[in-house]
Amino acid sequence: MIKYTYIFIIFFCFNCFGQSKQDYIKNPTTTYRNELPINIRAQWQHLDIEKDTLAGTSLNRAYKEIIKNKKGKEIIVAVIDTDIDINHEDLKPAIWINKKEIPHNGIDDDKNGYTDDVNGWNFLGNAKGESISYANITPIRILRNLKKKYSHYPNFEGNIKDSLLYVKTKNQFKKDLEDLNELKKYASQNLKSYRESFKKVEAQLHKNNFEIDEIDNLYRKCKKENASLTQEVLTLRNFIRLGKDYTELINDSIKVQDKFRTSYNEDYHDRAIIGDNDLDLKDTHYGNNNVSKNAKWTYHGTIVSGVIGANRKNKIGIEGFSDQIKIMPILAVPYGGYEHEKDINLAIHYAVDNGAKVINMSFGNTSGDHTDWIKEAFLYAQEHDVLLIAGAGNDSSDNDIKPFYPIDYDEQTGVEFCDNFIKVGAITLDGDKYFLAHFTNYGKKTVDLFAPGYFLKTTDPIVGYSYRDGTSMAGPIVTGVAALIRSHYPKLTAKQVKNIILESGVAYKLDVVVPGEKNGLLKPFTELSKSGKVVNAYNALLLAEEISTGKKN
Repeated sequence: MIKYTYIFIIFFCFNCFGQSKQDYIKNPTTTYRNELPINIRAQWQHLDIEKDTLAGTSLNRAYKEIIKNKKGKEIIVAVIDTDIDINHEDLKPAIWINKKEIPHNGIDDDKNGYTDDVNGWNFLGNAKGESISYANITPIRILRNLKKKYSHYPNFEGNIKDSLLYVKTKNQFKKDLEDLNELKKYASQNLKSYRESFKKVEAQLHKNNFEIDEIDNLYRKCKKENASLTQEVLTLRNFIRLGKDYTELINDSIKVQDKFRTSYNEDYHDRAIIGDNDLDLKDTHYGNNNVSKNAKWTYHGTIVSGVIGANRKNKIGIEGFSDQIKIMPILAVPYGGYEHEKDINLAIHYAVDNGAKVINMSFGNTSGDHTDWIKEAFLYAQEHDVLLIAGAGNDSSDNDIKPFYPIDYDEQTGVEFCDNFIKVGAITLDGDKYFLAHFTNYGKKTVDLFAPGYFLKTTDPIVGYSYRDGTSMAGPIVTGVAALIRSHYPKLTAKQVKNIILESGVAYKLDVVVPGEKNGLLKPFTELSKSGKVVNAYNALLLAEEISTGKKN
């Protein structure tokens, strides 16, 4: 499931870092700066802790000092997500094309089992071109299957395992329903907040169409001349940077109501559109080749893809990690509800079989079902030397205590079953105790490292570009670094690339507020993930060079 964050008030107090020059970027100390100009914030994830005093990935520095004019090899990155706007001005050149397939001839030319899959495949669709927008949440699926299994449900005829599963699932459904009711409240408050803040800003600027830099300038002016307006300005600023206007906020409110009617309703059968047996992994005769039809409705895939592969040379919009990246769109994540493990399994197989070397998975949920199907797919990817990267989740919780699926370890033993999977949490621009994003999940045993995941400018199918938050953004940052390494050092294995990314990250010696904990509990940042680090492209490429040339094992 894609978890969207509704935020009303954002106080932007931007801090930064500084340290002495060294070969590898390590352990910076912190300094303070109150604000950053919009041109720096626009792609702060590419900046460098030493040269720019921001905890970015040092990608700009890597291009200037390491990559220079080296082109690298084409690398296919599969994005398992929602629809992707394949015609977006900053993405169109980066979209993967299946050259073995003749478009629109109704024939499976390359005999891979998918007819006319010119740009990828939609595992939520049917032959009529329809797609699932709202899927059932996992607790609904589990309860429905238990009901089918027992004629006197919820009498489980002495089956303790199913009885415990029932109790656990009912509790999870209650929690999920509470979260949805909270979203309903937020959606209503958002509309009110937008109306009120818009009117006050309109009165100040004498216009009704605002750019984010105009809002920033107004904020600075209000701080000096009219402090009572600063909060209203910040509120509107947050809506604008997310690409939200009043119409979009109304649509958000409607979508929440739709989820009550569909995803959270036991009488709603999401797979009716597809017509498959969702309990049979071998029933694969469904889907279609339309990977972009609903991109404006299910925009998540587009904002994810821009972070990874936006065009670097066209001087518009933003820059991804490499123009050698080809994005393979694979639809398996609905707008509402939870992704189905069957679709994810098939999506991973499709990506692997069609040449992807890195797979981005910016989705997940806390109700694992058919985890054996995910394990099989992960091992299949490992067998074929494909790296998998996923976000840690946006629940402000400890994944060591409550797993956020998909996972790469046995829940009973805690032992990892594959070595080609990276779980990523999110950091902010702040160089103080708020370095860790307030929404991010974390975990000393289950989250590998962190990456920029707050206020990232990216491609947007509705407004062109917007500034987004989430581990859904942090995961693609690591995916971009992994793709860059595999492009320039194609002989390195997925396991080696994973180890390079974790080893070469930057360890920030900060005590940070632990997300979700009461009273602002502080812990060392280095204790909240396996590596205790933030991904760094510059360091990763240096280490990849050393390993590739035999200078380091």
